[in-house]
Amino acid sequence: MQPTLLKLLAKQPQSAKELTQQLNISQPTLSRLVKQQPAIIKIGKARATQYALQRPIRDMGSQWPVYRVNEQANISLAGQLIAIHPHGLVWHDALTQNDTLYESLPWFLWDIRPQGFLGREFSAIHQQLGLNPRLQDWQDDDVLTFLLKFGFVQPSHFLVGEESCLSFLRLQQDVLQPDEEDGWLKTRASYGQEACKVIRHDIARSSAAGEQPKFGLFVLEQQQAFELLVKFSPPITSENGQRWSDLLIAEHLALKTLQHFGIAAAQSQIVQTAGRTFLEVLRFDRTTLLGRKGMVSLEAVSNEFIGHNKAWDEQAKSLLTLGKISSTDYQSILKVFAFGRLIANEDMHNGNLSFFLAADFSLSLAPMYDMLPMRFAPTIHGEVVEREIKPVQATALTQPIWSEVSGWASSYWQQVAHHPQISAEFRAIAAQYHRMM
Repeated sequence: MQPTLLKLLAKQPQSAKELTQQLNISQPTLSRLVKQQPAIIKIGKARATQYALQRPIRDMGSQWPVYRVNEQANISLAGQLIAIHPHGLVWHDALTQNDTLYESLPWFLWDIRPQGFLGREFSAIHQQLGLNPRLQDWQDDDVLTFLLKFGFVQPSHFLVGEESCLSFLRLQQDVLQPDEEDGWLKTRASYGQEACKVIRHDIARSSAAGEQPKFGLFVLEQQQAFELLVKFSPPITSENGQRWSDLLIAEHLALKTLQHFGIAAAQSQIVQTAGRTFLEVLRFDRTTLLGRKGMVSLEAVSNEFIGHNKAWDEQAKSLLTLGKISSTDYQSILKVFAFGRLIANEDMHNGNLSFFLAADFSLSLAPMYDMLPMRFAPTIHGEVVEREIKPVQATALTQPIWSEVSGWASSYWQQVAHHPQISAEFRAIAAQYHRMM
């Protein structure tokens, strides 16, 4: 009878009523059988209770603690993640003591997956895990394998598993107790060398469209740790390098423009050294105490709550209707979306807009990032192609704020058109947009 119980639960989680009917046994007998099987867990409470069979993943077990790092770098238990048959995961929340069954990785852990340019770097470096080198081919078990070993370096305040938690503690010690402080001047002097390391490592592999090479590092000054993401151009002696240099400066100016008009945006700085242009971005999901802020992308939020992949303005409207975001954040998203359209940003995908995530899983809009005129980016083959300069129209949802944000865009294009570090060719493009505003 016991093997039959296990076989039933191996197919899917089931309620007590379903199990007693299929096994033709009483509730007390079922309770006794369940107690004899430590691999069986209860999900939910009262009438919503279901039973499930734990599913071991490789040699890593079937359940793991998930810790939360706060802004002061203190660690607390957020919950428990349990893999079950035939697939899926149970989230047991430490705060509410509630269980939630997910078919895949829970939405609030979705962004810890390695992805983009840096994600491919990690997957290549950590091949000892025996994972497929192609990130797009990873299944949930592969992602969990990575998170349990290296999730502590990812953009989240969650740490999955004991090993990841211990690695984070070691990272704190290594950063805050170095042989000598790496101040801003010393760090920036190393950018050329860091870029060469990335290029040497990546030269044999093609880069996915839209991915900008970058590296991450810490700056330690006066016992404060600043965590940076640094994008960089190819050598600016090439046409491709000059265009990416223009775009990185344009991104810096876009972030400054948004800040000027009251929209939170990432703090950035332009550094030109070693024949390249570097865009230095201070990570807003980290604190100078090596603490962290919870953050989730629009992609994760949209997949969980909306179910459609329309433009930012329509997704924001759906989130407002569901009560997931405030009216203030909704208006900010409309303005940022309008601004992006007006500055020829054709890469406003769901990974380029994020929210801070509170302990109760409520959302608030995070600072803007990756805002630049991507219409004029070189092709994936490095060719600079002439693009038509054309006006854009307001969408139905952005119509009320279009005139206001057009003023922002006009100010932005004027700055680009007069910036001394931007090429004459790109300044001419900016001047045409400014006249069109």
